[in-house]
Amino acid sequence: MRPISKGMGQQEVIGHAQVEVMYALNATDINDKNTYIDLHVLRAGKDISKHYSRFVELNDSLSDDFNRRNPNAKSRPRVFCPDGRKSTYWSEYQFTDIYTENGMHTLYAWMPRYMERYNAYYTESVESQAWTLHEEHNTILGHDCQRATCHWRGRDFEAWFAADIPVHLGPWIFGGLPGLIMKIHDKDKLYTWEAVSIRSGNFPITKRKYDGFRKDSREHIHKLQIAANRDYSKAGGARDPKTGQLISKVTPYEPLEME
Repeated sequence: MRPISKGMGQQEVIGHAQVEVMYALNATDINDKNTYIDLHVLRAGKDISKHYSRFVELNDSLSDDFNRRNPNAKSRPRVFCPDGRKSTYWSEYQFTDIYTENGMHTLYAWMPRYMERYNAYYTESVESQAWTLHEEHNTILGHDCQRATCHWRGRDFEAWFAADIPVHLGPWIFGGLPGLIMKIHDKDKLYTWEAVSIRSGNFPITKRKYDGFRKDSREHIHKLQIAANRDYSKAGGARDPKTGQLISKVTPYEPLEME
């Protein structure tokens, strides 16, 4: 179900970040990246920020390198970067690039292989979750972090933020706390992000052309993503070659956002 590697393509630098944070997604061993579902990157700048998958970035970069070295190849690998616990499994939380600028998120959603005709993007206001701060503290990567909780889009979440890092963002589209979100998970721990590295510097924020992506609504894209996870064959329009009937193979799936 993983989208076919297209390489990095033509990109342009649209801004710079002063902080780069890497988050492990659903790690079974925080010290071993091969146990992560994904490694997410947040590059946070004064005017613009970007959140994306490091595993996908590396895979596409290696794809570019293969094409340069093998210009006459008649076939090529579908996956170049095997990192991660389920490196061949498609997930909207891996195949979405998020840009945050002028109080708006713009999310570019890559769909799995046979649904790539639905590649699209949508925008929404930066929605600060309605957080409740608590007295508990924890240490993550040497930073003192305070606990916060909220109910958002159908789930209860717990976050730990570092007030000494003046970035009001976190993984995915979480944010709105008085400091960088270092760790966050839902009550049932179906989804957990935890920071594994933080760097200060001057990091370029790049953007692809996203050829073929159409503008859509969050609700419609979210519906397609759930369908892709729960019954990819049917959602992708796969048909039995003998009967012509749609193929259906249901898989249990719980989305992060229930609403």
